[in-house]
Amino acid sequence: MTAVEKIKAEAAKLKADEQYELFRWWIESDAFKERQLAALKREIATGIDQLDNGRYRTYDDSTLMQLAEEIGRSGRERLKKRGE
Repeated sequence: MTAVEKIKAEAAKLKADEQYELFRWWIESDAFKERQLAALKREIATGIDQLDNGRYRTYDDSTLMQLAEEIGRSGRERLKKRGE
């Protein structure tokens, strides 16, 4: 059993408020913040690269509504799959 699996197993034994406190501790930790910052930097670099290479799409009022509908539909589908 890996260290992560051991931690998960022990965390599952905690009460809900103790799990919440553990979660809060983790997301406030420097290690978590560093990982989040690194991921954000990668996403920004990807976006800049896409802009530099002309891989972007502009929207007007009608296409913006289509985008919003696609995002909503995608979110509903993901929620539905989680419920299965």
